[in-house]
Amino acid sequence: MLPPDRGAVRGSARAALLSEWMTGWLGKPVEVTLAASYRQLATAIAGGFVDLAWAPPAICAQIHTGVRTMLTVVRYGATSCSAALVVRKDGPDKLEDLRGQRAAWVDPLSTCGHLLALAHFSDRGFDASTLKEQRFAGTYRDAVIDVVKNRADVTSTYVVDDDEGATLREVLDIAGYGPEHLRVLCTTAPAPYDALIIGERVPDWEDLQTRLLSLDRRVGSPSMLLEVCRADRFARAHAGAYARFEQFVDRFMS
Repeated sequence: MLPPDRGAVRGSARAALLSEWMTGWLGKPVEVTLAASYRQLATAIAGGFVDLAWAPPAICAQIHTGVRTMLTVVRYGATSCSAALVVRKDGPDKLEDLRGQRAAWVDPLSTCGHLLALAHFSDRGFDASTLKEQRFAGTYRDAVIDVVKNRADVTSTYVVDDDEGATLREVLDIAGYGPEHLRVLCTTAPAPYDALIIGERVPDWEDLQTRLLSLDRRVGSPSMLLEVCRADRFARAHAGAYARFEQFVDRFMS
């Protein structure tokens, strides 16, 4: 199961491509589905209804049952990243200028699309309640478009390679709007990347884990799964990485 972060049309298309690729790769039928929400994804994982799931760190932190192991995404040699608060070119110049402004977040359980932004506010003594409006667009694409179309004044996305230009080019790829329309207001402290979760009902989970860990862009390993997860490779999750993140999630989800 995949999260709904890229929108229904794009998400369904990549789910179909991934299903075909994984069926050939594993030599057995693989059905790939798109979760309607992050909460549905969390429920499916905890209930053991999926064998493999790509989940954001907020969900990884909340999952305590129904899981064999987690494999963290590796991007640009790192297993964690920051979030970027994105505004229009003529938008606010500093964090304090967001008072009385409108925010379009991705989802309550989206780490880079919501939670890291709130943590950044809190760490700097900025009360998010002073925002005029906070709404959830459902996807990064829709949240960015809300800012471009002046339906919101700020959103939050993931940082790419610790580089503002690369981050805005990723936003351009996601939503069709980039450096000509938007700029990065600030970036947050890092959090663990999303992860592949192998369910406890998978009988040959160790073999599946070995095969997943063998995928690597650095050695030219062709993989639709790496493409879909925007990953260079996967690594075993560091012990406690997501457990430490759990307190942070509970802080904003209680």
